[in-house]
Amino acid sequence: MKSFVFRSERPFNPAKLEDFLGAIVQVYGPKMLRYKGVLNMRGTERKVIFQGVHQLMGSDVGGKWDGEKPSNRMVFIGVDLPRETILKGLENCLA
Repeated sequence: MKSFVFRSERPFNPAKLEDFLGAIVQVYGPKMLRYKGVLNMRGTERKVIFQGVHQLMGSDVGGKWDGEKPSNRMVFIGVDLPRETILKGLENCLA
């Protein structure tokens, strides 16, 4: 079991991120033990709270950034996850 973190100050493109995460979960879902984060999504001034277990994932709108610089922080915990593939895919989802 290993974990890794994705960080970025650029906002995500919501449609690209949804497509990418959907694809990753379809392929690697059984190996994805836990994944969660606080996301900066283009088009909203609020935090998006994201979490998942295996093939189940969801998100909720959180509070405003209130003095914090908007950023993305995502943690992935799993077994034999393709770290570089996921990190590069997330990078490609940024606006």
